[in-house]
Amino acid sequence: MQSKKEKLLELLQEKFFAKDSARHSVLILGLGINGGGVGAARFFAHLGMSVTVTDLKTKKELSQSLRTLAGLPIKYVLGKHRMEDIKQADLIIKNPGVPDSSPYIQKAKKLGKPITNDGALFLALAPRDHVIATTGTKGKTTTSLLIKHLLGTQAISVGIPGISFFDYFYTKQTPQWIVAEFSSFDLEYIQNSAYIVVITSLFPDHLNRYRSFDTYARVKMRLLVSQQKNDIAFLWQGPVIKKYAKLSKPKSKIVWVSPQTKRENISWRVAPEAVQLGIRVAEHLGVPAHTIKKRLATFDAPAGRLEVIAKKNGQTFINDTTATNPGSAMHSLSILANTFTSQPITIITGGEDKKIPEADIRNFAQSIRKYNIHPVVIPGSFSTKLKRFLATYETAETMEEAITRSIANASIIALVPAAASFNMFKNEFDRAHHFTSAVKRIKANERRR
Repeated sequence: MQSKKEKLLELLQEKFFAKDSARHSVLILGLGINGGGVGAARFFAHLGMSVTVTDLKTKKELSQSLRTLAGLPIKYVLGKHRMEDIKQADLIIKNPGVPDSSPYIQKAKKLGKPITNDGALFLALAPRDHVIATTGTKGKTTTSLLIKHLLGTQAISVGIPGISFFDYFYTKQTPQWIVAEFSSFDLEYIQNSAYIVVITSLFPDHLNRYRSFDTYARVKMRLLVSQQKNDIAFLWQGPVIKKYAKLSKPKSKIVWVSPQTKRENISWRVAPEAVQLGIRVAEHLGVPAHTIKKRLATFDAPAGRLEVIAKKNGQTFINDTTATNPGSAMHSLSILANTFTSQPITIITGGEDKKIPEADIRNFAQSIRKYNIHPVVIPGSFSTKLKRFLATYETAETMEEAITRSIANASIIALVPAAASFNMFKNEFDRAHHFTSAVKRIKANERRR
């Protein structure tokens, strides 16, 4: 009987390495600071393959990722990528942060090197009949975690921030269900799909990476395209998802999920889309109604998603740093306005543009006006565009200044950026850290006065 390791090696040879390849030299192109390449590097090292990691960042910048991999037989080339590493590799694992336009990826393609990523590897190696794959522009992490919560101990989560796809392969007991979250970047190389696919939403994002919204949307639909006749997909009902689902010509059964007038007994932070999609998947897999009801009441949204970080002197501070595009942000504004009725709300918003269509930026500004929300705008190319559509706003050069200005105007202060973070911060989670730290400092200073 084959061991798990032997089976994985056989599948990898069959699906990813050239048939005449006796060598198994793996190049991780981009390690990243959020664990992006860590899971793949550890996975291939544990399988006994020759692993090289290259990254444009320095050893100091990658210190946390490198600590995680300490002691493994991995070769590092940091502060640069090298063409010689591309030429010597038998398989290239592309980090999400490395664009297809990279000269190293273009060279690899010219040489005919196999290129893939974590998401594609997972779907090729995991037992597809036990995989629930979720994607969407907004709500995929919350929906993934809610589905896992409703399924209880028979399920695990992978692919969500901080949990590698490859963590599944280290589980001691094989779970009944693997709930896997996929970003658009994770879907770029997939050739397989899952028994259950869940799509939460679809609107413009990452257009600094993709040629058009059409290109981005078709990437998001790859899970649906690759499903088979006996598979099932739960899709949130909306005109854009309907359009691209139809274009995908799916073979699987489609279940359209729509809003319900009844609000389930669950935290206000959890969007209705996540709730209804989670319930329908759990019902399909046989979870009893009374169990679903009980588990809904004990679930809360993950960090960075309308997360209450402090309540002081009648003011509530909310971190929604993962609202990185206008569509996500408008959704959050609706929840805030409907939850904190009659309370004055200020949002800290803005940042770097991702080539979002002007119409979406205008709609975000209209949503701010509709809910009578006061915006404090931080610097960035997106912010410059947004201010053209705002009737009134304040500006702030730093996160601390933005919070100080917000405190004077509202009882609800929320970070709802609607934009990327890389002009001021390392990433969206670093932005959240600056927001949380600044709130603590300001409130500590107030106590000392």
